[in-house]
Amino acid sequence: MKITTKKIAISAFLIAFDVIFTRVLALNMPLTKIGLGFAAVMVCGMLYGPGWTARCAGLGDLIGSLLFPTGAYFPGFTVTAAIGGAIFGAALYKKRPGLSGCIVTALLNGLIVSLLLNTTMISLVFGPPLGPLFLTRLGQFGIMLAVQTLVLVFLTRSDTLYNKISSLREE
Repeated sequence: MKITTKKIAISAFLIAFDVIFTRVLALNMPLTKIGLGFAAVMVCGMLYGPGWTARCAGLGDLIGSLLFPTGAYFPGFTVTAAIGGAIFGAALYKKRPGLSGCIVTALLNGLIVSLLLNTTMISLVFGPPLGPLFLTRLGQFGIMLAVQTLVLVFLTRSDTLYNKISSLREE
């Protein structure tokens, strides 16, 4: 993996967007958070693949928790953010999914990262029983599935936007 100044600069820009849209401009509720930081992670996945995107997503979570803490730092959330980045990178790198691919990508990310891993982390850190917590987070999962699918469709189906993003990729 070649690391260039351009790749670092674009990644830093995407990490900043991730932090801002996840920590500052997100709708925070006691057991859930709804934000658009995932869109920057999706673009990073489109550009750089699963490994680099996992690192960027993890770094975005770490920076976000240090700059805008919502409690004590817990590394489990950084790991789940990195896994989400890897999922987006694997699904989107040098690919242009159709509607069904966008739905499957958002579904996989939502099921694995949000519903299973983050719910488990919330239960470990804050103590609510896993079963009831899982049920309360189903609503957030449904909302974010729709939002992520729509954003991904917008990013991949708009020729102008997709070509602009693709032009940033270094071969």
